[in-house]
Amino acid sequence: MSAPGRFSVRARVALFAVVMTAIGCGGSNAASFGPGKVDIPVSDGTSKGKTKKTTSTREAPPPSGAAKEAPFPTVARSKLPNGLGVDVVTSRALPVVQVRVLVRAGAGFAAPGVGQVTAQLLKDGGTRSLSSAELLRRVETLGANLSIHCDMDGTVLALALTKDQLDAGLGLLSQVVREPRFDDGELKKTKARMTDDAEDVARSSGSWTAMWLVFRELFPEKHPYATYGLLPSHIAKIDGTLVRDFHRRFYVPKATTLVLAGDIDEAQGKELATKHFGAWTGGDPPKIEFGEPTPPKTTKVLVAHRPKSVQSDVFVAMLAPERRSDVWPHVRVANQVLGGGVASRLFADVREQRSLAYRTNAQIHELSHGKQPVVLYAGTQTNKTPDAVAGLLENVARMTSSPPTSEETTTARRYLSDIFAIRMETIGAIAEMVVTQELLGLPDGYWDAYKKALRATEPDDVKTAATTLYGAPNLLISVAGDADAIAPALAKYGDVTVVDAEKEFKVVKNIPQAK
Repeated sequence: MSAPGRFSVRARVALFAVVMTAIGCGGSNAASFGPGKVDIPVSDGTSKGKTKKTTSTREAPPPSGAAKEAPFPTVARSKLPNGLGVDVVTSRALPVVQVRVLVRAGAGFAAPGVGQVTAQLLKDGGTRSLSSAELLRRVETLGANLSIHCDMDGTVLALALTKDQLDAGLGLLSQVVREPRFDDGELKKTKARMTDDAEDVARSSGSWTAMWLVFRELFPEKHPYATYGLLPSHIAKIDGTLVRDFHRRFYVPKATTLVLAGDIDEAQGKELATKHFGAWTGGDPPKIEFGEPTPPKTTKVLVAHRPKSVQSDVFVAMLAPERRSDVWPHVRVANQVLGGGVASRLFADVREQRSLAYRTNAQIHELSHGKQPVVLYAGTQTNKTPDAVAGLLENVARMTSSPPTSEETTTARRYLSDIFAIRMETIGAIAEMVVTQELLGLPDGYWDAYKKALRATEPDDVKTAATTLYGAPNLLISVAGDADAIAPALAKYGDVTVVDAEKEFKVVKNIPQAK
C-alpha cells in the first residue's frame, strides 16, 4: 500500500534488514528471520509466571500412511412447488435426524443489526399461536434445543430430533420460520441484551475490535459485508417495522433450504417438507448487490486504542480469490503452509523460534460473494507489538521469495484432505457441511472433488497461489492495543489512524508515516 515516492512494505522490510545486518544492530525492535529469541509467556495467561524455553530441536514426524477414503454422503436434492429446497442425507446409524433451515438472509442484507435482531426474535419472540415461554417449553418436551445463528450470508435454524419426534419438531420449526410473533416487549428486551453484548465486546475483545476495522476498511460503506459486528447505535435504530419488513422480504420459500440428515430417506423428507412448509407463500427475495472489496491503495495502519493494555491483537489483512475459484484448493494449501497450524511457518518462526506471540495463525474468512479476506494474526505483549508486526510481514514476503517446499506442500495438503474424516464424524457435522455447500453455491459432489484436488496439489501450484495471495504491494495492518505505546513505532509502515472502539470507532488521532 505504498504511496508514490514511498517504499512498499516488502521494500522497507528488506531495506531495514540489510541496514541492520550492515551495522551489526540487534536492538529489540529489529525483528528479523533467524535465531534471535525473546522469552515472553506463550500461554494465554492461565499459567502465571511461566515462560516456555525451547532447547531441544524438533524431530521429523514419522511418515504418513496411505490416506483412507472418506467419501461425502449422497445428498438427495429436490424443490417444492413453492420454491423451497429440500436436501436429504440418509444415515441409519442412529434413530436421529439433524434438521437445518437455511434462509439466505444475511446480517448485512439490510440496515446493520436488522438481520440479527430478526433471527433472535424468531427464537425469543414466540409465534402467533405460542408465547416465547410456551415455544421453548414445547421444544424441550421433544428433547431438543433450538439454535438460531445469523452470519454475513444467511440465517440457520438448527434442531436435532429423534425420529419419532421429527413430525412434531418440524411443525414447531415451521411456525417459527413462517409465523413469528415479533412482540414489541420481546423486541425491547432483545435490543437491551444485544446492546449490552455490543458494549462488552467493544470494551473487552481486542481481536473483535481489530477485525471490525479490517472489514470496515476492505468493504465499502453499505456493502453487505462492511459491518463485522454491531454497534449500540445500530441496535438503537431498529424497530418492529424494520424487523417485520425484513422478515416479509427475505423469509420466503425461494430463499430457503430445508436440510434433513439422519434416519430418513428422500421420500419421507419431501413428504414432511410438503406437510409443514408446502403452504408457505412468498415472492422472489430481494436482489443484493455485492461489489468487490477495496484493497488499500497504500500501506495503512489502524489502531483500536485500549489504554494501558499489556497485550496487543495484531492482524495483517489481504485478499484471496473468490470462494468458487478453480484454484481454491491451492489457495488453502498455501494458507496452511503459512499459518494453518503447528507445522506452519508462522507458528515455527513467530511463536516458537522468536517467541514474539502467544498465538499466531492465518485464516481465510469464507464468504459467498467476491474476494475473500485473509488475515494473519498474532497475539503479543504490548512492548513486542512492533516486532510481531515485522515478523508477520517478513513471513508474508517469504511466501513469494522462498515458496513452499515439497515437504511443506505434502504436509499441508495431507492435513487438509485427511481432516475431512474428522469433520464428518457426526451426522450433525454433515448437515452443517450441506448448509455450507448451499450457502456458498458449491455444486453437487463438491467435497469429494475438493479433497481430490487438495491431494493433487503440487509445489508449483502452491507457488502460484502464494504469489496471488501474498504478492500484493500493499497490506492492511490492524492492531488493538495501547496506542500511546505502539502507534508511533507502527508509523514506519504507513499513516496510522487511531480510533476509540468504546466510542464506536471514533477517530482519536492520525499519525503520518515516519520518514
